[in-house]
Amino acid sequence: MIRSTVFNVLFYGFTFLIAMTIWVMSFFASRNAIWYVLRFWGKANLVLLRVILGGKVEVRGREHLKLDRPQVIVAKHQSELDIVMLAVLLWDISAVAMAELTKLPFFGRILRKLEIVLIAVDSGPQGRTQQAIDGAKRMKKQERTMVIYPEGELMKLGAKERYRRGAAHIYGAMEVEAVPVAVSLGVIWPQRQWRKNIGKTGAIEFMEPILPGMDPEAFLAEVETRIETRTMDLIEEHASGQMLEDARDRYRRGANNEPDAT
Repeated sequence: MIRSTVFNVLFYGFTFLIAMTIWVMSFFASRNAIWYVLRFWGKANLVLLRVILGGKVEVRGREHLKLDRPQVIVAKHQSELDIVMLAVLLWDISAVAMAELTKLPFFGRILRKLEIVLIAVDSGPQGRTQQAIDGAKRMKKQERTMVIYPEGELMKLGAKERYRRGAAHIYGAMEVEAVPVAVSLGVIWPQRQWRKNIGKTGAIEFMEPILPGMDPEAFLAEVETRIETRTMDLIEEHASGQMLEDARDRYRRGANNEPDAT
């Protein structure tokens, strides 16, 4: 717990300083310059992870990332460490966020500066779909990769939520290849947990891309099968003890993010 607390204090304190730096830069610097700061943030946090927690992150399938052209990155989401890794491995990416977040002090300006695709929650299902499609087409024109977490939330090890159609809409609108991403980073940094796991290894794996033009329903089924199967393989490789048993149980039952027992 002591090592977790030291790591958390440094991580969140450093993240706050970086956020304030980016907010100031948003008044005069380019989006490209801000991405240098974001990459520095990611790499520095990996140093903290290694030195304080004894954690190690393996990157697999890096050859499937194409930094010279846009892609759709469809990823499993287990912890904040997922975002750290994307900041280190990708460049000038976009994602989907709620438009309501732009009303928050400081944060809204940062989102607008990074040109994140903003979706208004109160615009209804059709309105949200159209906003996602329009945003995806805009990102393609800018030759930027988009990242989407199809389950829409952080997941416990072995758990799964319904894959939302937004991923298929963005894939169809951009007409580029989609890269499914499996992770076991929750082995190191569990979902929203203050206590981290010391001395653990986790992985982020970029799988073989899915070519454009696939039927939306078939696309969703394909990415879900590939991501869930490979993610569990990685969990089997990196988790142990009760953590692994709990993950196996959730996976076997097709469990959602169930509340923790009290």
